[in-house]
Amino acid sequence: MSETEAVSTFAVFAAPAGTEVPLHNAPQPYICIVLSGEGEVETSDGTTLRLGLGELIHCDDTSGKGHATRSVTDVRLAFINRAQA
Repeated sequence: MSETEAVSTFAVFAAPAGTEVPLHNAPQPYICIVLSGEGEVETSDGTTLRLGLGELIHCDDTSGKGHATRSVTDVRLAFINRAQA
């Protein structure tokens, strides 16, 4: 079992169904967990991932084309950033 690690931020974000966010980069690596609803993430290579309740994704595309997001239904997400050493 590992030591616990601190997080620098934990934020909850909500968006209504149909919200679209164009290509953007992650400001820093973070984990996104779907707390409710369903959303889609489109990666820079055109791959689309559909994520629902309890699923998570590690966003670390801090450079390059980034990713685009869309809320399929009303969605509530948690964003977690690990504290930097």
